[in-house]
Amino acid sequence: MREVVLDKLLFTHEAAVTGVILAFAAIFAAMALLPTAERSRLRAPAFLLTGYFVLAGLNALASPYLPIGPLRTASIFFLWAAAAHATAMAVLDGLLARKLKLPIPRIFRDILQVALYFLVLFVTARTAGVELSSLLAGSALITAVIGLSLQDTLGNVFAGLSIQAQRPFEVGDFVQLADSNEPLGKVIEINWRATKLLTNDGIEIIVPNGVLAKTSIRNLSKPHPWVRRSIRVHAAYEFSPSHVRETLLKAIVEAPGVRTDMPPSVIIDEFDPDGASYRLRYFADMDEHIHTKDSVVRERIWYAFRRAGIDIPYAQRDVHLYPREVDDKETVRATHVARRQRDLRRVDILDVLSDELLLELAEKVNTRRYAAGERILKQGEEGDQLFIVEHGEVAVVLEPEGGAPIELARLGKGKFFGEMSLMTGAHRTASVRATRECAVLVVGKGEFQETLHRAPELAEKISAILAARQAQLATTHTGAPNTANVTSQTTLILGKIRDFFGLRD
Repeated sequence: MREVVLDKLLFTHEAAVTGVILAFAAIFAAMALLPTAERSRLRAPAFLLTGYFVLAGLNALASPYLPIGPLRTASIFFLWAAAAHATAMAVLDGLLARKLKLPIPRIFRDILQVALYFLVLFVTARTAGVELSSLLAGSALITAVIGLSLQDTLGNVFAGLSIQAQRPFEVGDFVQLADSNEPLGKVIEINWRATKLLTNDGIEIIVPNGVLAKTSIRNLSKPHPWVRRSIRVHAAYEFSPSHVRETLLKAIVEAPGVRTDMPPSVIIDEFDPDGASYRLRYFADMDEHIHTKDSVVRERIWYAFRRAGIDIPYAQRDVHLYPREVDDKETVRATHVARRQRDLRRVDILDVLSDELLLELAEKVNTRRYAAGERILKQGEEGDQLFIVEHGEVAVVLEPEGGAPIELARLGKGKFFGEMSLMTGAHRTASVRATRECAVLVVGKGEFQETLHRAPELAEKISAILAARQAQLATTHTGAPNTANVTSQTTLILGKIRDFFGLRD
């Protein structure tokens, strides 16, 4: 009696028409509700519906008088499987996903689809007179063999369900197995059998869900989108911890990728035979560029240590030097001093110095290196140094309060800036940044003070040069020459120079 009822429900012409209408309606509804990127999944129900029409046509040609035949049974299975599959997609991935504002885990979709296929297969097979339950019950040995062979697979399925229920990580999170040396990976898919990770090297790692259920997992994206990074660096013992700590903290100011709302810190890790070990800890957003951010921080540390004169120690060895190497070092030093003397001669306010005084000054000054993007001077800060570009390029930027920065000029090799601060201690009128890696020669008040005390008459010549330059700049801005104030401006600048360097009697 039940078979007759099912036959009327499934195998009549009206039931077939109803199933076709429902399948088409479900496919179009899913197409309207699913995101554009997910619509490719509709190929499965469309394939099943096409299979129905093909099998139904073959059945009509082969056995038009049989009420129920193999082809007709198969066509009915394809029809209702297509309708069930499309309906599940429209409800789960369309309506429910939109309401929850979260994508439905793939493992739940796969299990539901398999369950729907089995339900449709069970109903159609029973209508055709095949009892699947009796086949399974009568084949205990086959069932045991299948169960044992699918043990690992079923374990992965249940582990995948547990992962989706507890949600220790989600698609898009960065995770790492605690007991594995595998590199950091981003979760790109969680299916019924395994979880796929994409490493920073572009390598896809497939980890069975059963393995994930038995090991500890480091989720670097939870509970916050940021992580604290740690960079270890050594410094020689002759440098005080406070000096090293201050240098390290200054090194990462405005470094790309470093969070500015969470202050960094420096601790002394340990004392090694090669020097004191410091650990710089900073915060950064967790993404696929995290190792690049670490590299940028290490790069900034190298430049900052070079500017501060801090040596990064290395393993100590006994090296036997030949006497002539001392001569080679002296030759190299003399070459460097000669080059610095030529660079200093390019600065007009230093050109008034005699060769003897300029050579002495060249022996005292030092060179600083900056990475691309690093700030050399900050607008509004006090200063007493002159900078000469040895190689590379810098940008002079005006930073108006409340406005966007304005680039005023770019200075290359041989150009200089900061002369007014060197001579008068005036505040910086603009900021200066390195547009690419550069080296600058730094002349400070301490190095220049002895020179002025030995030849105080140079202050008058330098003040006249600075006053003439300011008059020229004023003429450029206003368009009208104004030489009347040069004398008074010279006197004013001379007074500031004498006060700044203590040249008054």
